[in-house]
Amino acid sequence: MSLGTSPRRGDPTPPTAPDCAGCGVALGEPYGWCGNCRAAYCLACGRAHFCTPGCPAQGCHVGLCVRLVRGGELAAVWGLPAEGSG
Repeated sequence: MSLGTSPRRGDPTPPTAPDCAGCGVALGEPYGWCGNCRAAYCLACGRAHFCTPGCPAQGCHVGLCVRLVRGGELAAVWGLPAEGSG
């Protein structure tokens, strides 16, 4: 299991060489990063991610809290691209 580099609490930098918090697969870029949960996700798991079980009841949108990591950089936009898009 690859642990990668964990960021400090409050640091917006995602880890390098993480495993998906949803399915456990070792991640390469691009991947998703939820700064709320401090967890990395493959794109499929990231698109289905809610931070807490209460998120749907609070009106949160699935996967909107996850941002794309590409080239070691965290995307400025929230959410992940739709399946099949670049």
